[in-house]
Amino acid sequence: MITVNYKFLTLLSVFLLHTSGVLSEHAFAQTIKEPSSFVSNLGNLEIINLGGFDTSPVPNKITETPIQVVSAEPPTSPSPPTQNAPTKRESIMTDEELEFLLFGSINEIELPDTEWEENDFIELAESKSWLPSVSASVGFGVSDNPMYGPYIRESSTYMEFETESFLLRQANPDYLSYFYFYGEGKRFLEVDDHKLTGILLLQAEHSYRPTSSPSSWGAKLRHTYYDQAFDFSDLGLPFSMQVQSNKSEIIPHFGYQLTPKIKLSAETAFGIDRYDNPSENNSDQKIQIDLTAKQSEQTTLHAKISHHTIRYVERSRKDGEGTNLSGGNLTTEKTGVSGSWKRLSNNPWLDTLGAEFKYSQLSDNAGAYYDYSKISTKLSHEIKGKKWKSVTELGWANYLYDIRTVSPGAQFERQSYGVDLLVTRKISSDWETYFKWRYEEDQSNARDYEYYTNFWALGVKWEN
Repeated sequence: MITVNYKFLTLLSVFLLHTSGVLSEHAFAQTIKEPSSFVSNLGNLEIINLGGFDTSPVPNKITETPIQVVSAEPPTSPSPPTQNAPTKRESIMTDEELEFLLFGSINEIELPDTEWEENDFIELAESKSWLPSVSASVGFGVSDNPMYGPYIRESSTYMEFETESFLLRQANPDYLSYFYFYGEGKRFLEVDDHKLTGILLLQAEHSYRPTSSPSSWGAKLRHTYYDQAFDFSDLGLPFSMQVQSNKSEIIPHFGYQLTPKIKLSAETAFGIDRYDNPSENNSDQKIQIDLTAKQSEQTTLHAKISHHTIRYVERSRKDGEGTNLSGGNLTTEKTGVSGSWKRLSNNPWLDTLGAEFKYSQLSDNAGAYYDYSKISTKLSHEIKGKKWKSVTELGWANYLYDIRTVSPGAQFERQSYGVDLLVTRKISSDWETYFKWRYEEDQSNARDYEYYTNFWALGVKWEN
């Protein structure tokens, strides 16, 4: 079994103690939590199953993945309300409601559970048939290994930019429509081969959510453009490569409110992914069923089961030794189950606590070279004050490969570790500063698959 990296644990302990000391200098609000402002923070997610704790035979690592949990920003102080109009976005929806609205549950990004209401729709003032929102941020950062190199660690400073806009329409409470755009880019100053990376995402949805019925249904359209460094280690290729990809998806969904506190939902996604290297082109289909139970005003439980099929257009199948097989192309199927728990609190030091457990198993249509099972866990903790907020997440994953070996008689082993920290401070109603740190490490008995990397960044964010 792989030896745990004690340097990693020591670094984590020292850093968290230091952060707690900084935050303790500021008085935290002891009153009931204010509603969160609308911030989807997609830039702080590992986007659409590309993230550090989920490896599969699809490219799956973004060059810099700042934070995997959704990081709600500090609450915005609302201005006095005008007649028949919401004061600010706080009175419209929470972060969790927005993120579930945008991405539902079909993706393997880790989103908070929606706090379900019996009729499950967002109430807008009658005079507000359209609700726009725009945000932008800019920051400066440094990484000691931005390309996730196992042997050569090439550090670099970088500038990061992020913007998102959201236009929601629900003049009739039985119908919901919106348009959403997100863009994120990083300019590395000392990396010659990968100067600029970025992600662009455009999504639209129209849903029917009748207030007189427990059912709801609709469809989402999504297109995503990537220009990133991805992890191809699971394919036996160089550890990271610059990849461009365009993926288009249609996602029909259905929901049913079983009881006022329990909701069942189902989604299916059909996607086509096109790369600059045609051998990676594929089509995929995913089916997922979710059950969300709100035990109390503070505690939410969530369970899901999914099945994901990817059919490659040109990628060859492999036998158990990794040799290409003639005839037919690679198809993989992955089945997964997960359960999560989230608890809110009026104690600012325990504002939000979360835990998640996931199990998945992947198989291919050839010699089981890609077959593996994976167990992962994640713990999250949020501290919220009047102006300060801290979000911390710890992640661990273990991969068990069925027959893949690194040498005769030695089974391939791999473990992943991750630490994410985001600290924000409000400086006005529309502006805030942020500091974020991500540590990520992979350990393996195959040297080509080992690496560790840090990303640190400081910046400012504006939201209107």
